[in-house]
Amino acid sequence: MQMQDEILTTSIFEAAMRLHESLNASDILAEAMRLFPDLLDAESWAVYLKSEQADRLELVRAINAAALPSGPFVELDSVASPIARAVTERSVVITQSNTPGAEQKADPADRKRFELNIPLMVGRRLVGVLQATRVTSAGAGQAFRREETHGVEIVCQSLARSLANAIDYHTATRQTLIDDLTRLYNVRYLYQTLDNEIRRARRYGSPVSVVFMDLDGFKLINDAYGHRAGSVTLTEVARVIMLSVREADFVARYGGDEFVMMLPETSARSALQVAERVRAQIAAHRFNGGVGADIYLTASFGVASFPEHATEAEKLIELADAAMYKAKQFEKNTVRLAAT
Repeated sequence: MQMQDEILTTSIFEAAMRLHESLNASDILAEAMRLFPDLLDAESWAVYLKSEQADRLELVRAINAAALPSGPFVELDSVASPIARAVTERSVVITQSNTPGAEQKADPADRKRFELNIPLMVGRRLVGVLQATRVTSAGAGQAFRREETHGVEIVCQSLARSLANAIDYHTATRQTLIDDLTRLYNVRYLYQTLDNEIRRARRYGSPVSVVFMDLDGFKLINDAYGHRAGSVTLTEVARVIMLSVREADFVARYGGDEFVMMLPETSARSALQVAERVRAQIAAHRFNGGVGADIYLTASFGVASFPEHATEAEKLIELADAAMYKAKQFEKNTVRLAAT
């Protein structure tokens, strides 16, 4: 028995150390989600990260997302959320609740959901929360027990430190990789990041999508209000885009009035929905160009996905660009999917 405990301890230690092998948050999260199911039996797993833009947590990686009890965002001031409670208490929170069991012949009250929520902390700094769930029949004795979650908690300590290091590195290097005007990422970093994301997607069998966007009739703004107003309008457009996508998504200024969104773990169908959301937000927004003007803008979009449309970063962007051009040529203010 002692030998088995020693072997388990060594395995957990080695698993925790593997999380420190990268400064890429996506790679770290992918490795963590590969490790956790080997340490603890659970129906679903999810990692939520602290948002930089709001006092909330955002879902960034999940296994069996359909079984998650929480949505894509969790407000930290939510008194009813076990995740928020784990953050407030800075401790592991295990809860039990009834869950619907329409697919079961037994009374729904006999179905119980057990939630394990572990805050990812580095000192007093909140990085995020790991959540695991089980759904079982009442009296089955399958609630999470602290003695069985010990290994997961150890790995979570390494996960928190690794993610904090990746976030800090990302923040420091971002300053040399951003567009001076819009403060979005630049083209060089777009290709570098998309290459890395495609390699990760190829390894784990997940999709990644690119959305190419071009403003319709942007030259008219420069002609009517001057280039200064045009530049201010581009920064306004950048803000609208960032408020319309997930924090885990990547947005770059491609050049002029062209923008590219890279969406990890996103299928072509989901990417079309993201593009449509951004399109609607831009069309509904009133830009002032820094001169108090009432500027109406629309944009055309093209979508391409790995591995459905292409398997290389350059080709993926090329196909998304071509789809955008067709949208602009025939309709404008619309979204088109790349040809297969």
